[in-house]
Amino acid sequence: MVRTPVGFAGSSPEAAELGKRLKEAREYVGITQEEAAAHLGVRRSAISEMEAGKRGVGALEMKSLAALYERPTSWFTGEIEQQVAEDVAFLARTVSELSENDRGELASFAEFLRSRSKVTKNG
Repeated sequence: MVRTPVGFAGSSPEAAELGKRLKEAREYVGITQEEAAAHLGVRRSAISEMEAGKRGVGALEMKSLAALYERPTSWFTGEIEQQVAEDVAFLARTVSELSENDRGELASFAEFLRSRSKVTKNG
């Protein structure tokens, strides 16, 4: 298998940062290393090595992990920085645990709050 590495294996800062982002995203969505490995068709130790910055990540592997972890590939490579206020991050984590029906109700309530806020600012 030919692999085009996204991260550099070894102790480079880029590899360490990519590994940190991979681990953070995996843990955020509640996926184990075993589940990620099964998704990619690799050993669990390969995921561990990627997260430790000791193994490069192929372009197709990166694309697959980004889809699994629900993040754009550019977030992992550092091309874009996602800085979200802590309260917004908390809400996102909490909402992800709600049922589909409850998320719909929450979305409706958020729209209500947004429209109320617009009326207050304009009125």
